[in-house]
Amino acid sequence: MRALVLRAVTLAAVGLSAAPLCTVASAQTRRDPRSLAIAVEPITPTRIESLLAAENRVLVADYYRIDMRFGPNLRIDAVIVEDVDSRTRVKGVRVQVRDPENRSHQDGTSFIDIEELIQLSHGLASMEELAGKWMNDERQTTESTFTTAGGFRLAIRQSARIPRVYLSTGLIDPVITSMDLPELPSLRQGFDQALALLNRK
Repeated sequence: MRALVLRAVTLAAVGLSAAPLCTVASAQTRRDPRSLAIAVEPITPTRIESLLAAENRVLVADYYRIDMRFGPNLRIDAVIVEDVDSRTRVKGVRVQVRDPENRSHQDGTSFIDIEELIQLSHGLASMEELAGKWMNDERQTTESTFTTAGGFRLAIRQSARIPRVYLSTGLIDPVITSMDLPELPSLRQGFDQALALLNRK
């Protein structure tokens, strides 16, 4: 019996002396920056960006300027990217927005695949129709939005019966600009023009 008690006391003492060592070891592991290294995959949410980010391939990217009169804060380009060896081709548009309040801020860019471009065109027509109805009701604030996989976001926001269109591009640190609601049909025409050009190529 005495031997069993002695053995239990010895095991408890060994356990207590080992505990601080475990604590020190785990604390050292937490402080070691090498143990925190995490592989981060680049964000390529669209087919265009996935092909543009492909490695060890010869790629050709053609850009076609869509001539729209929105001033210096918005630019739309039709885009066709081709992998020369596999003859893989993807089509879409690149939308670039400049921050009018901060000229030193890098332009925000979003790519839209051609399939999403068709949905965007239909979405803009619906949003334009909805915004026309808001003028005649009692809602104080209303917002309608359309967002693409590549981070292009269009929002019509009406506050105090004054509607405004907001455009933002980029998934990380998006850049935002705005326009008057009457300019929305011209924006939709710009996307439709890009779509027609891409369908011919």
